[in-house]
Amino acid sequence: MEPQKPIVTAASTKSVEMARKVWPFVKNDYESGHQWKAEGRPVVWSCALVEKEIYYAMDVYPFFPEQFAALCAVRRRGGTRDPNVEKEGVRFSRIAEAHGYPSYLCGYHRVGVGYVINGDLEDAPLGGMPRPDFMVTTSTACDVRFKWFEDMARRLDVPLYVIDRPERHEFGFITRRPEQRAFDYYKTQLEDCLKFIQEVTGHSFSPDKLNEVMDWSYKLNELAQEILELRRASPCPMSCADEFTLMYPWMYKAGTKAAYDFYLELRDEIRERVAKRIGVVPEEKFRLMWIGLPNWFNMAVMNYFEQYGGVFVRSPEYRALPYPARNPDDPVGELAYRYLFAGYGAYGMLNNIEEIIKDCRDYRIDGAVLSYLITCRPHAYRQGEVKHILEDLNIPCVSVEGDLVDERTYAESQVKNRLDGMAELILRKKGL
Repeated sequence: MEPQKPIVTAASTKSVEMARKVWPFVKNDYESGHQWKAEGRPVVWSCALVEKEIYYAMDVYPFFPEQFAALCAVRRRGGTRDPNVEKEGVRFSRIAEAHGYPSYLCGYHRVGVGYVINGDLEDAPLGGMPRPDFMVTTSTACDVRFKWFEDMARRLDVPLYVIDRPERHEFGFITRRPEQRAFDYYKTQLEDCLKFIQEVTGHSFSPDKLNEVMDWSYKLNELAQEILELRRASPCPMSCADEFTLMYPWMYKAGTKAAYDFYLELRDEIRERVAKRIGVVPEEKFRLMWIGLPNWFNMAVMNYFEQYGGVFVRSPEYRALPYPARNPDDPVGELAYRYLFAGYGAYGMLNNIEEIIKDCRDYRIDGAVLSYLITCRPHAYRQGEVKHILEDLNIPCVSVEGDLVDERTYAESQVKNRLDGMAELILRKKGL
């Protein structure tokens, strides 16, 4: 029997210069975190949805297993580019599966647990994540996130805190104030989490420090809002190939001056591209939306339509919603209110679809690709309804199946055939 040929994947091609600066930013962040740990200072492993400001205000260095799993999806052991060496995401997934974790489980979960089971936390890209002193996760959005972190915390014998988050399912909730009981409950959850961090680390909580951190967060969010507005331009100055790369400072370093400075430079670059009418492709013929999380192991798919003049101009997945007004007299309460007002994962499918419809109009979308993650139920369940809505709007769409980080389920030829067919349909529809 012939050995199985390696799956061909590739990184995306960037159109924005700042996107090329993300990798040095990430490497510096990991190096700083390892140095922080070497100095005996506390490290937390956290899910991506926890308010990062509480860590920076408490002088705790956060690492995020979800982001780490995405990193493992694109790196091979030892940093080699040899395609015969499987990606680290596959290696850690195999370790988890060998210990009884099913292959249909969330890819982030399998990579994270496989990494911990492997035993050597430094045997990973960028030296891995430093051993945590504690972990924090939430109950929001993901139905395995709680058990995943509980599993890792048990294996590493570190304390875990779970922030229980209320969710809002009323349609059009963004225009309405959160219920008082939801606000009171979530504020208490954050206060209890801060007490937990104080007990574990011995660090005291300072409202002034939290306010300082949140000032940077709000400035960063304002830049993110402006960039979203600039991306409505035609030709589009920045594609999703750049967006998914550039999310790291915004998502994981919110509350730091480093993230603000990075996005300030990015904003200025996008402004200049819009002013000079510099697009992603020489001639933009149609505009696309990517709906769902990406297949991190093959981000080159984000550039696939460019050969036809198509550009992914928007993805609503990591959306930066406007924040409510600052309330420095009660920064913890402000964090609670902000989540309920504009937090990722705070609301249900109807509101998510409302945002997609709005984006389709604002960004003049001609077609959409739905990322159908076969190992991610919270994202997979909604895609059928989204498809029906897009059809009602007369927007062609196609589904791409796969995993977040495990390329073994990816059928490249099938994906390309579907994308080719949709490109031809859109061009024909537009008379091009």
